[in-house]
Amino acid sequence: MSASTFSIEECDVRDPRRRADLIRLNQAWADTCGVVLAGDHPQRLDSLLQEHPTLFVLLVIDDSGRAFGYAMCQFTITSFGGSQSVNIHDIFIEDAWRGQGVGRAMLQVVEQRARERDCAKLTLEVDRTNTGAQRLYAELGFGDGVEGSDGSGTWFWRKLLR
Repeated sequence: MSASTFSIEECDVRDPRRRADLIRLNQAWADTCGVVLAGDHPQRLDSLLQEHPTLFVLLVIDDSGRAFGYAMCQFTITSFGGSQSVNIHDIFIEDAWRGQGVGRAMLQVVEQRARERDCAKLTLEVDRTNTGAQRLYAELGFGDGVEGSDGSGTWFWRKLLR
């Protein structure tokens, strides 16, 4: 495979075929991470993809039209910046395509989209053990949020409700 044989497009979440692609890729990502999804997950995700008002999704498509990666993002706000920001919630690429510049290209498109909307920042979470992704993010200017202009530092914390 050559890095020149893919394209990145904004996913039309009204298209049932593309939503099915996203659900398939999300399941593949969960399988890779060892996460067991609920039995009704495909139906719930399908509904959310159609209804979420701030969602935008990029799909990576090979020249046969098959989706093999995605970035699921949300426009949000940064209250200290008084402007919009983008949170990159999911980014996944099938194994066969990793290491070929696909992730870098997707992140560049996300950044371009954020700049077009005059967003102040991009945010994301990364697993502590995913050093390959961390290296890519650092190369593209992301930092761990320990120090910065929007406070004395941030950590990603969560409280699971399910």
